[in-house]
Amino acid sequence: MSGDRFLAMALDDEVIMLDIAQARLIQLDPWTWQVWEACDGRTTEELAAAISRRGKRLQETLRTLAEAGIIRLDGHGWSRVEVRWVAISADRSR
Repeated sequence: MSGDRFLAMALDDEVIMLDIAQARLIQLDPWTWQVWEACDGRTTEELAAAISRRGKRLQETLRTLAEAGIIRLDGHGWSRVEVRWVAISADRSR
């Protein structure tokens, strides 16, 4: 998947992703955002150690992110998809 499928924007302490292909928004709270960011090829066990969280919550978060299409299991590790970051201008007159 290329960075053209997903647009992302930081909004306060959350991240909002737009899945262009599916015409849907995906909202990541701080915890989910932390897990998504840590998905850089690490195994589930490596992720648990990196974010100091084991068990059911991590497993559920990984499953939810994978079902949303924003991470995938490559070989033995989890990888996040590419996104294109966008910013909102504070000047609304443009």
